[in-house]
Amino acid sequence: MSWQVKAKNVKKMQVEITNYCQARCPECAREKIFLHGIDETTPYVFETNTNYVTVDQFKSWFDKDTWDDLQLIDICGNYDEPCTNPDFLKIVEWIVTSDLFNKNLQVNIATNGGVRDTKFWKELGLLTSTHRNVKGGPRIRVVWGIDGLEDTNHLYRRNVKWDKLQENFRAYIAAKGNAYWQFIYFKHNEHQDELAKQRSIEEGFKGMKWRGARSDGKENEVKPVLGKYETPNAKPMTEVKCKALERLNYHGYDTGLYITNQGWLLPCCWWGTKSTMREVYEKYGHKYDVYSHKLDGIKSIQDALDGEWFSNLHNEIIKDIFAQCSLHCKENVISTITTELNANITK
Repeated sequence: MSWQVKAKNVKKMQVEITNYCQARCPECAREKIFLHGIDETTPYVFETNTNYVTVDQFKSWFDKDTWDDLQLIDICGNYDEPCTNPDFLKIVEWIVTSDLFNKNLQVNIATNGGVRDTKFWKELGLLTSTHRNVKGGPRIRVVWGIDGLEDTNHLYRRNVKWDKLQENFRAYIAAKGNAYWQFIYFKHNEHQDELAKQRSIEEGFKGMKWRGARSDGKENEVKPVLGKYETPNAKPMTEVKCKALERLNYHGYDTGLYITNQGWLLPCCWWGTKSTMREVYEKYGHKYDVYSHKLDGIKSIQDALDGEWFSNLHNEIIKDIFAQCSLHCKENVISTITTELNANITK
């Protein structure tokens, strides 16, 4: 069975635009490379701090297809701090001004907030305030990964300096930026969740995003406005239901694709790490034309989906042979991500 989703029906594209990052977050895929070195036993060479995707490369990934159903471009990778890319503002501006995309398409940006200067963030704020969807809402959203406050954020977000982070998010918000605060729960910061929520209101963030849960079992009392929950089945399913494919009665952004900073087109971001792609290559990829799913500036995304690698992939996924598919795309998996708008929080 060939890949079921055509490029024109993709709802979400998640893109990694560099492999540079200044931070050393302990659980990041980057740290696995630092610990275990570069693995060149497969065609997928995962490196750090070697590559920026230029605006022309980025355009070449998208400009050969039509994007009738595309609702979201998520600039968030496994190895990157996207804002380090020198062409970052050019890439974002191209997306929101290009006639390739509809004027409601949303650009989501994930950042640790500790790079660039206030001039950069003011310019991004201006882009955000200038480009609006048909209902007048901002088409750009920046999600700031801030896991605690002044005394705790650096415990996980290592090398992120609080003073610089604070200067940056204040500059972006002051320029009418659309900012969300993402908080990952750890034992060292869980006591600050209410304080962080209050701080987000005072600083002008539009909302909070929560990942994980408190160790004491106490649920954070949030209203899932933009986030989603997957309702578990009464009985666990044994079959993987690939969330990158369209599903009946589902209207979220999961029908999508992921592009690594080297141009590898993948079903989703969970596949975009060295360990996963080694497993995929050993169990599946070595049997087919691997380079048929690499965007080289010549082939379109639809060409890649029609290529040998993607055309044979669906049957392998549903056999439940890949660890990431089993972990994330069983029918009984529950999302642990919730989103809360600050408009719903009482001071």
